[in-house]
Amino acid sequence: MQQLLDYPEDDVEETFCLNFTITVENFGATEVKELVLNGADTAVNKQNRHEFVDAYVDYIFNKSVASLFDAFHAGFHKVCGGKVLQLFQPNELQAMVIGNTNYDWKELEKNTEYKGEYWAEHPTIKIFWEVFHELPLEKKKQFLRSDRIPILGMKSLKLVIQSTGGGEEYLPVSHTCFNLLDLPKYTEKETLRSKLIQAIDHNEGFSLI
Repeated sequence: MQQLLDYPEDDVEETFCLNFTITVENFGATEVKELVLNGADTAVNKQNRHEFVDAYVDYIFNKSVASLFDAFHAGFHKVCGGKVLQLFQPNELQAMVIGNTNYDWKELEKNTEYKGEYWAEHPTIKIFWEVFHELPLEKKKQFLRSDRIPILGMKSLKLVIQSTGGGEEYLPVSHTCFNLLDLPKYTEKETLRSKLIQAIDHNEGFSLI
């Protein structure tokens, strides 16, 4: 589309050979949709190319998904409708529905509770948080299994870490219903890092939101 708009010569019609239609696939079948009335007979030229691009974009982002959006709109308002929606700005409503991205990993550490042999200053716990804070953002989000956190932020998350009887050859495992993480008593930082990343990458039950 940008190439069409930027083309400097007058022979737009001959160069691009376009008309006011778009070809789409529908359940495996190819269909040609007219973007305007008599679109198949209307060639795109230098004078009307902006109109063509506007119609093309409108079809892709609006008309082609209109029925799906209408169904979503009806369902959303059936569940969340009412005058209360008028109290929110769009960004506030988005945060209420799908959470936010204000990650505060220190807050998560601060709110974590410990069971069994663990406490905040236990050597394994100390190296766990060292490793966790050194992880890249994407790994931390994989640990939570979510790109977003609840509207109230990390302070509303309560992670519980408990010791296990297994040896250092075992992986950490989470019990998602209770935000509970079983963490073997690793003694070496690199061992803990390797096992934690391995567990995250292989989806070993990590889903803390």
